[in-house]
Amino acid sequence: MGNNEIKRACAYIRVSTEKQDMDGYSLEEQERLCKATIESKEYEYVKTFSDPGVSGKTMQRPGLQAMIQAIVKKEIDAVVILKLDRLSRSQKDTLTIIEDILIKNNITLISVKETLDTSTPWGRAMIGILASFNQLDRENIVQRTSMGRNAKAKQGEYAGGKPPYGYKAVNKELVIDEEEAAVVRIVYAEKAKGSTLRAIAELLNDKGIKNRQGNDFTFATVQKILLNEEVYKGTYTYNDNVIKNHHKAILK
Repeated sequence: MGNNEIKRACAYIRVSTEKQDMDGYSLEEQERLCKATIESKEYEYVKTFSDPGVSGKTMQRPGLQAMIQAIVKKEIDAVVILKLDRLSRSQKDTLTIIEDILIKNNITLISVKETLDTSTPWGRAMIGILASFNQLDRENIVQRTSMGRNAKAKQGEYAGGKPPYGYKAVNKELVIDEEEAAVVRIVYAEKAKGSTLRAIAELLNDKGIKNRQGNDFTFATVQKILLNEEVYKGTYTYNDNVIKNHHKAILK
């Protein structure tokens, strides 16, 4: 592209699943600021690539991948973002995107809030520093989240995920699902008699009992119930923290 040609620019915007409105910058506000920057530089606005509710810790994002394809096809010359962490929260991925995709294809990257412009030596020098801080910030968020969930688990709260068969999550606590709990007791009673896993599954199926998904019981689903014995006795393990009497027990 000649020096006098107008650069074709796109905006890339993202909000994460962890923090939907990053510092108050919604997708709409990010796009507005990116477009204003494109206009101020007298670039030609091409389109906006968007990843709503997608974490920046992975490169497998529809909007990002579509933008990369547009870059490879030589459809754009510049990418405008609000902040570098919108591009990625991983230092490695940030440098991969910039060095292996943007610079390799002569794409200028402009960050609105950081006054970052890869068309200048200073802008390129700042990328590694900012990427390092963004990754550190993400790791701190993960650590704080984990510590918070550990504390809640110790206080009797359920830290999340699908509740074990026999329980349901109510107000962040494990509460016995009486219908499923009856099945759990049958499984353990039959196992105590020496029945095989397949025999137990066949017994439940003969009784017309279905699993949580509405399907017949199998060797594997019975085995999974038997592996949760400690949970059924009221013990909950989260991140290697073993919490006894965490919830009401199904088994004695």
